[in-house]
Amino acid sequence: MPGYIEDRWYKKGVDPDTKKVIQIPTERHGKGKRYKVTGIPGVRSRSFPDGQKAAAKDWLANAQSDTIRGQFYDPRDGSITLDEYVRKHWWPTVRYPPTTKASVRSRVFGHILPHAGALSLNRIGFDEVRAWQSRAEQDIDVGTLVVTWAHFSSILQAAHKAKRIPANPFRDPELRAPRLPKSKALAWPQDTVTMVQEELPDRYGILVSLGAGAGLRQGEALGFSPDDVDGEDIHVVRQIIKVNGRFGFGPPKGNKERAAPCTPELAEAIKEYANRFPSVEVTLPWVDPARPSLAWEDRPKRTVRLLVTTQFRNGVNGGAINKDTFNEKHWKPALAAAGMIPQPEVTYIEPKKGRSPWRKETWTMPREFGFHVLRHTFASVVLAEGETITQLAAWLGHSDPAFTLRTYVHFMPKSGSRGRAALGRLVSGVAPEAGESPESPDTALQSGSPQTLPSSDGS
Repeated sequence: MPGYIEDRWYKKGVDPDTKKVIQIPTERHGKGKRYKVTGIPGVRSRSFPDGQKAAAKDWLANAQSDTIRGQFYDPRDGSITLDEYVRKHWWPTVRYPPTTKASVRSRVFGHILPHAGALSLNRIGFDEVRAWQSRAEQDIDVGTLVVTWAHFSSILQAAHKAKRIPANPFRDPELRAPRLPKSKALAWPQDTVTMVQEELPDRYGILVSLGAGAGLRQGEALGFSPDDVDGEDIHVVRQIIKVNGRFGFGPPKGNKERAAPCTPELAEAIKEYANRFPSVEVTLPWVDPARPSLAWEDRPKRTVRLLVTTQFRNGVNGGAINKDTFNEKHWKPALAAAGMIPQPEVTYIEPKKGRSPWRKETWTMPREFGFHVLRHTFASVVLAEGETITQLAAWLGHSDPAFTLRTYVHFMPKSGSRGRAALGRLVSGVAPEAGESPESPDTALQSGSPQTLPSSDGS
């Protein structure tokens, strides 16, 4: 096997008188570490002090055998701190879509490194992960902790793949990830939808129709164009995204284009809105998730005739809407005006000398009252009318109908009623009435009954 131990204090020589092989002190005699293990392909040399030749031999044997199996880990590679590894090695090479990278950065640099960044990679084990979890959950909610946990595990898995640590401690079966408490998707009744829409400025009311009437996500509604309407369908092909404070167009979530329903009533509402507020051509970079590292100025531009834009000011056409600004300045005030959330808490922040105080509004709004509730409302209406889970999944852009079923099964209050009635007739011996026949499997799939389907996706 390749590899050997070099004695750096002595070299072999021949005694001129006895002609026997003897050890002759080298120029390094008594300086530094004596034994150097070297010559193993792909393994850095390692030195041991005088008196530790046995340790050097063990290191040589283990390194040789581990290298042959492809399982060699040099403890020195794992002595780098987590902070240094993330900043110099992991973060510069990680590939996340631009819209995701900002949120990942805030969690890694805000909730992982401040608490565990000083630890060396090879010191992070079961106890250290539990200690980090206990410290982090003092500052963040369980939803953020669940996602941050996954990021921490990804970092250490990358370190393991790079052969800096022998194992990822997050893969320990006794180390269980936090879980989100189960909650049901919330849908609004029609009068609530109407009330909120009426409280919004006329310029933005159509967004409610696009969310509740076609199941569009907020970014998709803001990126909607009248040109996307094709008869009874809306081609959902883009959304407005924000990357490092700059706006761009991007594909829908998960890069999944789809056809959403466009009822005659929704088509008419879009037409009437466009007559009141003319559409505006907006040119923005196209952010391709498959090319996350492409420089912003190198991204191709696309021009889209947007239905809803910011207001015209000083003769300048409106532009893409910032959803954060919309939520703070229009959505939450509309909910408050409708009596659904309290008015904001107002504080004044003293600015620099000579300027007026800055008015800050702090809203208290349940997470489930965000714009996404309109998408859930769309799903509830569709299912209440007996549409199939597979059709709803297609309209929502879910690749796995099982996810749609798990998310919205509680919107199907009549599910199982026909099955229970048939079982009752079977037990009592009562035959179906004339003209009535048991449902075939194909008929059952067209009903609103829950269906047993395979695994998961996202909303």
